[in-house]
Amino acid sequence: MSTQKAALRLNLRARRRSLPAAEHRRRSALAAKAVMRLAAFRSGRRVAMYLPFDAEIDPAVLIAAARRRGVRIYVPVVVSRRHHTLRFHPLGGGTRRGTFGIHVPRRAAPPVAPRWMNLMLVPLVGVDPQGRRLGFGGGFYDHALAFRRSRRSWMGPLLVGFAFDCQRVPSVHAQPWDLRVDALATESGLLRLL
Repeated sequence: MSTQKAALRLNLRARRRSLPAAEHRRRSALAAKAVMRLAAFRSGRRVAMYLPFDAEIDPAVLIAAARRRGVRIYVPVVVSRRHHTLRFHPLGGGTRRGTFGIHVPRRAAPPVAPRWMNLMLVPLVGVDPQGRRLGFGGGFYDHALAFRRSRRSWMGPLLVGFAFDCQRVPSVHAQPWDLRVDALATESGLLRLL
């Protein structure tokens, strides 16, 4: 199973890297428009998103729209590689390179726990039709959102996978602990998965 997942990761990362820069920007903007129509993307709401890494779909259009609308933006910061721990800090001011070379806020204001977000834009390498997510393999989002597995009613934030259509696959060879997203936003629009 781990060999299949590793091969799938390599293939899907190569797919998104192969997009020409102009096409990458165009598709990113189309996917962002799908997210902007969500009720959870409005003034005063807490929205977690990420700063792109390794040719991930770029949320720059969403960040700009969030600032115009008064949406409070938070980004993940790896605080422990050993314990797979993420904290979500407000995005404001400049950024610097953090763990794995991923940009993080230069000055880290106090974090907000994932359960208190209204919406989380989740990066992924691949996703299947049931919303099972294939990440980079570190388990950071799986750990940060593990509380969702024990909930029956209130599940916390709406989880939206943010990806290109080329990252959709029939199976991600999911394990029981692998995170599921509630919806997927791509250049084709928003697809509710649960």
